[in-house]
Amino acid sequence: MLKLPNPLTKTQYSVERYIRSIGRHYLNAVVVMTFLIGATYLTVMIALDRHSLQQNISFLTSSQFIRFQQLANQTRALMRASADSNLPDYIIAPMVEDIRGAITEIRTMSGQLEELHHRIGQNFLEELNPRDETSEELRVELSGRLDDFLDRAARVAAASKEDRRQRYTFWGPIDFAVSSDSVLIRQFSDLIDRAHNRSDISIDNAKKIMSALLALIAGTLILASTFLFSPLLKKLRNEHRRTMDFENQLTQLAHTDPLTGLDNRSAFNSAIGNLFSGLKTKEAGFSMLVIDLDRFKNINDSFGHPAGDAVLRHVATALQNTFRSSDVVARLGGDEFAVLLPGIVDAASLAMVANRAIEAIAVEVLFEGHTFQISASIGGALVPIHATDEPSLIRIADLALYAAKSARSTVVIFDEASLALRLEANQLSAALVVAADRNEFIVHYQPKVSLLTGEHLGFEALVRWRHPELGILAPGRFLPLMEGSHLIRGMTRAVVAIVSHDLRAWKDAGLIPGPIAINLPEALLVGEEGYEMLAGAIRENGLDWRDFAVEVTEDVFINRSADQILGTVTRFREHGLSISLDDFGTGFASLVHLRDFPFDELKIDRSFVANIGTDIRSEQIIRAMVDLSRNLGKRCVAEGIETDIQRRFLLSAGCEIGQGYLFAKPQPAARAGAHLPKRFTGSKKSVAARSDIGRTTGWLTGSQPLNPSETVG
Repeated sequence: MLKLPNPLTKTQYSVERYIRSIGRHYLNAVVVMTFLIGATYLTVMIALDRHSLQQNISFLTSSQFIRFQQLANQTRALMRASADSNLPDYIIAPMVEDIRGAITEIRTMSGQLEELHHRIGQNFLEELNPRDETSEELRVELSGRLDDFLDRAARVAAASKEDRRQRYTFWGPIDFAVSSDSVLIRQFSDLIDRAHNRSDISIDNAKKIMSALLALIAGTLILASTFLFSPLLKKLRNEHRRTMDFENQLTQLAHTDPLTGLDNRSAFNSAIGNLFSGLKTKEAGFSMLVIDLDRFKNINDSFGHPAGDAVLRHVATALQNTFRSSDVVARLGGDEFAVLLPGIVDAASLAMVANRAIEAIAVEVLFEGHTFQISASIGGALVPIHATDEPSLIRIADLALYAAKSARSTVVIFDEASLALRLEANQLSAALVVAADRNEFIVHYQPKVSLLTGEHLGFEALVRWRHPELGILAPGRFLPLMEGSHLIRGMTRAVVAIVSHDLRAWKDAGLIPGPIAINLPEALLVGEEGYEMLAGAIRENGLDWRDFAVEVTEDVFINRSADQILGTVTRFREHGLSISLDDFGTGFASLVHLRDFPFDELKIDRSFVANIGTDIRSEQIIRAMVDLSRNLGKRCVAEGIETDIQRRFLLSAGCEIGQGYLFAKPQPAARAGAHLPKRFTGSKKSVAARSDIGRTTGWLTGSQPLNPSETVG
């Protein structure tokens, strides 16, 4: 009997065979997909490695470029500083060390770049890209030029100060302009652009290979890739984000002040340009403020740059908290800040917000145990009222700032008076250069007298300037303009010569002038110049050291050359010359300074004396000063006495010596000498005469001595 095939068996066999076939294909598909997945994974990892290496190259090249520019600027700054023979070595030495450190960093970066280029040359994707011979040649040429530039900078740093001065005078700036600012900068820029382009090419190749492999995997691979490649895709996104962040950081670095976080000068100039462009289209005005700190250089010189940096950061924070978020606040350099205020077009509103800024800045700053009282001067200008272009705006705002700085801690919005003041100051500055050579400085004398008897005790020599056109000018008109120690030296030398001549004349006439106090600036107390100046005047005029007194301010305590100043002052006192501490209570003196510094006399500043009778705090401070001077065994002198109430209070407080308008204004030598007592011969007659000095000199108001019952309390 014929047996028919079982349809079910055939069907089962067919299904089983299909399943086995599917299984084989699935296995093949798994193998292929596994291979493709592995190939894709490997390709992506190679691409990421290539991209990471290229990004590191771009970052190092950009960092090396920035460091190179800083080195070029540092080298120029060193050469400019070396050209100034008066600049001390302690300023030059850190600049040399900074240059050497920059050279080391740049060479280190060069070594790291060589290693990265070697590694990227071994990358598989690099072999797929055509070799960029131009980039390689450019890199090699740049490396050679950079090494040459570093050698030049190293030679400048290693040269002596005299050698650098000669290099700067004849060929230094030109050499560094040619060797750094032109070819090297252009090559750096080309190399950065090429490195960026090569990075884009490697990413494009990776995308193409990955797309082709993913297309072969089909739908099942898409699901698998969701789990297998999502971490890698995330890494790619992170790499791209890192690239964007890096570019943003470079942009921010180019437009941000690194110390304060404010906009820098470049960003500020860009903002001014945008506002002027908007002025043409929107017809909306704006304002500008220029801010300069008062006496900031003293903090830097006395406490070091870290203290100055702390003050600058405080000022930046104060300005950010004062102005609107839409305002542009920038640090232009040093202690100079500027603010752009869109929409503010009237002087009253601008002055109000500027005064708020001054109040915010004037908060005490604490740094390493020191307290700094900060103040600032602000100049302002309005657009389009005062200016319609950028150069005019900056010039006018600077004029207003100059007017504000003459008063300190003041706001000045530009007006014609500001311009006139600036022009006058410029003319006075130019005339000051030759004032000493033309013998235009003169001396007026203000007497120091006994507050009890009116007896003449000596003089303070006060300089005046006999301007050929403006007449006699008080120190407040010209001393703030005397920038540069050579002007101060010339003026002081003239004062010493005049005082010595007048002393000799008074003595020859048989008068008793007493010691004459001269203010010696710090520049003459550091070193031998101040001592030799007085010693020469004494020798040439046949005088005695006790005919002089020297007044110094409390700032000498915090001067970096305080030890040298102390040595000069000690030499003065060894000859019997009296040392007076001027403007006491307004500077930085501490009890340690008062204990260790060899002075003979404390002078109470006129700002305390002026408030006698109206401010109990000033009176308490004066009593404390007098007690302090008495306990230290020093004399106490009060300045600026103008009323008899002030004199009587000072007497009751224990201060026995004073000077001020109550007794006499500063006078020329002829008028001041008319009140001097004469030298008498004979002991009895001399004693009698000296007992009557208070009546003969007539310094007290009404030319009458005090009542005998009015004694020191």
